Amino acid sequence: MEKKLSIYFLRTILTFSLVTFVFLFNSVDSNAAGTGYVSISSATISGGNVVVTASAADLPDSDDGLYYLYAEKTYQDTPSGAAVATAPVGAVATFVFPLGYGTAQCHLYEKFQVAVIQGGAVVPLCAARYISNPEALAGVHLAKKNTGKKGLILDGAKIGNGNTEVLSLGVQQAAYNINLEDVIGGNKAIAYNYNGKTYFFDSAYLSQYDHCVKTTTSQGMSLTMVLLNPYAKGEEYMISPYSRNGLGRSNYYMMNTSEDSGLEALEAVVAFLANRYNGKNGVGQVDNWVIGNEVNARDIWNYTRNMDIATYARLYADSLRVCFMAIRSQNSNATVCLSLDNEWNTVAGGANYTARSTLEYVNAYMITNGNFDWALAIHPYNYPMNWTSFWTPKSVQTASMVVHSIDTPFLTMENIEQLTDYMCLSYMRNTKGQVRDILLTEVGYSSTQGEEAQAAAIVYAYYRTMTNQYLDMIVFNRQTDFPLEVKSGLSVGLTHQNGVPKKAFEFYANMNGAQAANYKNYAAAYAGITDWNSAMHAR
Repeated sequence: MEKKLSIYFLRTILTFSLVTFVFLFNSVDSNAAGTGYVSISSATISGGNVVVTASAADLPDSDDGLYYLYAEKTYQDTPSGAAVATAPVGAVATFVFPLGYGTAQCHLYEKFQVAVIQGGAVVPLCAARYISNPEALAGVHLAKKNTGKKGLILDGAKIGNGNTEVLSLGVQQAAYNINLEDVIGGNKAIAYNYNGKTYFFDSAYLSQYDHCVKTTTSQGMSLTMVLLNPYAKGEEYMISPYSRNGLGRSNYYMMNTSEDSGLEALEAVVAFLANRYNGKNGVGQVDNWVIGNEVNARDIWNYTRNMDIATYARLYADSLRVCFMAIRSQNSNATVCLSLDNEWNTVAGGANYTARSTLEYVNAYMITNGNFDWALAIHPYNYPMNWTSFWTPKSVQTASMVVHSIDTPFLTMENIEQLTDYMCLSYMRNTKGQVRDILLTEVGYSSTQGEEAQAAAIVYAYYRTMTNQYLDMIVFNRQTDFPLEVKSGLSVGLTHQNGVPKKAFEFYANMNGAQAANYKNYAAAYAGITDWNSAMHAR
């Protein structure tokens, strides 16, 4: 055991070091021009100002004895234009300048870099750093609804209007999707002023989203909203320029943080939604925001042209950070999540990059430019997805794809403790040294192998979540069978398409109630689990 543990940590450290080196290698080489070494220790909002502090281990040469602080757009890598502040060259430097929030000169989304003038040229001295406390701008600090871990992807046709199905099911965590292009396009009846510009949003689509958020809030559920970026004709500016070669061929696309038009529109629409659903405007409360869907599956769910993982991770990380800044500046307690699928160390199921490598590269890039408290949303479906009875593997080959090791090809509810163990490692933790929030925002079990199998699997997955302190929720896919999924052998709804409840409906409703022990015992017996506690791999 000790030998295996040592090898595991050595491999993990080497992997992290390699990923970090890739980003640092592509960052500014501070010593390359004999400039000395400068690092930015903090960039924070204080009142109406930004305060950036830097320190130098070795003083750089300078034509005029001054440090220059430059503000750069997300897509920029080197200083340009005029500096926003200066300070004398020294071991410590502090720069103070107006944030400009609410104006065209707003610096909320920008990164900052220290430079000097050498031989008449601007020479950057360090990696750029973003503001770390956007919540300083938030006027809303409502606590998230701590309602429990039992979740469900809602059927839009059953939300409110006298339908009480979710109440009878005892849903505690609800999930729903927002298409950004729905909000930006359409009738443009709602005007929104943001950072010196007026944007117009669609009132018809927003009324549908309002209905969902207001209803789930009034019914006592915590709501997770997934922000998706499909293609809509005339709104190409919302799509990354690295994705436009594939317009019309994929479900969703990389958000545009590479051009001013798309970047500013993204900032505005996400800030608008976060403000609208912050719990203080009478429209309801969204607690968690997921940015994109299963983004390691680039070709299907977050399209860009083919590129190396480091470049791709940076593009996605930039969109994650922009959304984080927009959301947390409106609601200080909202959670903002990276989204991955279950292909942890493989791309055998259709992903372009493994979930693990995507996570590692995004994390390393974030650390380079100023870490922040993003969370993880992951979808630990079975392998294969339509094989519900995981306790009887489909074949020897499929059994080898889900193992209790960090090197497992797939992450499912059978070995989900491997993910939480990994997220406990020091370099994966948040800025406070805590384990990041981990949300299981989509997990589904099909009834095609029988309604009993689906019901037993749901109970098992729920208890795996309840016995792991690091898992915030499990959101089952879905309330009602969806036609396209059914055609693919995934009848994952708690009810059939005609609304008739399956056995899973009863088990879902009661697995955490007064009769919970009976349903747990049924699931254990059906799956042949003789030692339930051991099977939980509790954490």
